[in-house]
Amino acid sequence: MNVWHLLAVHIPNALPTTVFGLHVPWLRKAARLIYAIILFTLGLIGAAIMIRRPKRSAEPTTWAATMLGALFVWFMFALGYGVIPHEWLTFGNSYLNFDASSFLIHRGQWASNLPPFDITRDKVVDSGAAVIYVIVLGLNIYFFSAWQKRKVAEQPAETAAEETPITGGTMFSRLRRSKRTSAYGRPVTTSE
Repeated sequence: MNVWHLLAVHIPNALPTTVFGLHVPWLRKAARLIYAIILFTLGLIGAAIMIRRPKRSAEPTTWAATMLGALFVWFMFALGYGVIPHEWLTFGNSYLNFDASSFLIHRGQWASNLPPFDITRDKVVDSGAAVIYVIVLGLNIYFFSAWQKRKVAEQPAETAAEETPITGGTMFSRLRRSKRTSAYGRPVTTSE
């Protein structure tokens, strides 16, 4: 009988326990961490591709494009600052058993009372989470600045008929026949 979890959906684990004939017991335990890293990497690749493409025009973006971009940025923030560090901490504390009861470096381990301090294994996991935050922050700053500096596609050359000066008539008729644009750069049409 299947049990429905009220707080989470059970995701089947498709990762193998052996890779190229080697038994890797922690691979299935780190599945959510690996999946989150893969999604984050695919998102970064997609963002890098979008940054390389120039903007279509100098016009402002549409509301829908802005909302989709904001949703993508929120998804990447949630992965980079939330899911990946959380899954690393869970994997390190639960499956690797890096807790405060075991030592990485113990006082007096090598020589006469050197080093004079203890470093427990849980500090390695916490340092790994801090390194993840620093890497994601660096990527965040890089991609935001690259997005702001992306190039605008060159506009096609205007036809020669539009560039010819309008002569004859009164000042108001010349103004009405001249090419006018709105504040957004779109052509304004007037009825004659």
